[in-house]
Amino acid sequence: MTVSTSGVIGVALGNTDTSPQFNVGTSVNLDDGGQAVYVQAASAVALYDAVSVRFNNTVVPISTTNSANSKAVGFAQVSIAASEYGWVQIGGKPVVKLAASCLPFVPLYTTATAGTLDDALVSGGLVAGIVAVTTASGATALTCVAGYPHVLTGAAG
Repeated sequence: MTVSTSGVIGVALGNTDTSPQFNVGTSVNLDDGGQAVYVQAASAVALYDAVSVRFNNTVVPISTTNSANSKAVGFAQVSIAASEYGWVQIGGKPVVKLAASCLPFVPLYTTATAGTLDDALVSGGLVAGIVAVTTASGATALTCVAGYPHVLTGAAG
């Protein structure tokens, strides 16, 4: 797991909190060149889910139907229960849930399956700023490369 290099005391990226330990929206730099942001889960978030980071710094597993409400797309490297707090990665080399047969180095899109991205074209669901680095042989979680990923609303690819 990546670690914070920002020098903020108490950052434990693999932990979740029942009460906030930082201001939601606090961000830290990571040793893989990425960033993580402290958020509150508006609904349960599973390990490696792609999440919609909303403007109030709450998160939900991202899907095609809720992606337009995102200010950013993050990736849960730990499960976060509903109403709890934790860190989601918004850059670097996160592990991400991908659909079966997802190809490397191509655009990724939201899907009807909350928390999962795919390379199948979805109007309005292009997630700019992330690619897989290997082929997903089946629905799985794989390492991706991300640089402040976000949804391009209205984009068809």
